[in-house]
Amino acid sequence: MKIQTSTFNKVILALLVLALLFVITIRPDTYLSSPAGADTLRTLNDFLTTLRSILIQSFPFLFIGVGISVLVGLFFKEEWIIKILPKNRFLSHIMISLFGVFMPVCECGNVPVARRLIMKGFTVSQAVTFLLAAPILNPVTIWTTYTAFKDIYPDPIILVSRLLGGFLIANFIGIVLSYKKNQFGMLTDSFYKEVCDPQEDHIKNKFAKALDIFQKEFITVATALIFGSIIASITSIYFRDVVLSIGSSPTLSIVAMILFSLVISVCSSVDSFLVITYTSSFTVGSIVSYLLFGPMIDIKILTMLRSTFKTKTLITITVMVTLLSALAGLLINYIL
Repeated sequence: MKIQTSTFNKVILALLVLALLFVITIRPDTYLSSPAGADTLRTLNDFLTTLRSILIQSFPFLFIGVGISVLVGLFFKEEWIIKILPKNRFLSHIMISLFGVFMPVCECGNVPVARRLIMKGFTVSQAVTFLLAAPILNPVTIWTTYTAFKDIYPDPIILVSRLLGGFLIANFIGIVLSYKKNQFGMLTDSFYKEVCDPQEDHIKNKFAKALDIFQKEFITVATALIFGSIIASITSIYFRDVVLSIGSSPTLSIVAMILFSLVISVCSSVDSFLVITYTSSFTVGSIVSYLLFGPMIDIKILTMLRSTFKTKTLITITVMVTLLSALAGLLINYIL
């Protein structure tokens, strides 16, 4: 079974690399050179130029993010956190929300880390705070957000709003959940059994473990990135009029961006490059809502968390993240 899984991962990795090379090197004018196809050629060139721009800018950061995830998976010890964690309810959640600074892993890699934290003795609310905050409050995401928007907006409104919003939302939701007396009641029965009877990691060789972590995270995130980039390029090129009509609305633009971030599941370390295509047609507040909501809640993350948290818990978290992300976007639109 291990051999089959490894072979499957290698095939998927090869296909992803081939798809990226194809997108970067293809030239439509080689195939469409007749005057009759001029409009089609122009539109297709615009689409591929947009797609290339997103992928070329984001893939280096994707490799950096996954590489750091590997290092965290190999060397991070949860016991270090437990020793320095304060007992105060508010201080403990605030401190946990900043752990992403030392563990710069995107939301995919944070799920197993959060599971291990619960198994080591963290409350569920503390683990949720970490899950929501770490993808945003970490050096890689800060770097990519600044790089993506520094030439678009003269002031760092996007970066500051994302960091402050991520910090406040993660702590608010975590502290609210901390008042639930039965913390384990938010976990699935299967994961609760794992907490009570933890199993050892069977992969002892560090190199093999590093390859395993890299393959899983890279395949998950790269697939989502390519798919999301294609959707973003299609909508920005082929549906300009619709995008402009929605994007100019202070309210509809936020709803559209939250729905977009829910469906197009992309890693927090590269999602800034994906949303750049909408900055000219969507409100600043909707861009902020996208950058807040996506790293915290999307289809990919909800699927991964189904084995950890009960459906009721996930619905509660999703509703709160949605409302608070939308509120942040509305405030930005109102201020600006």
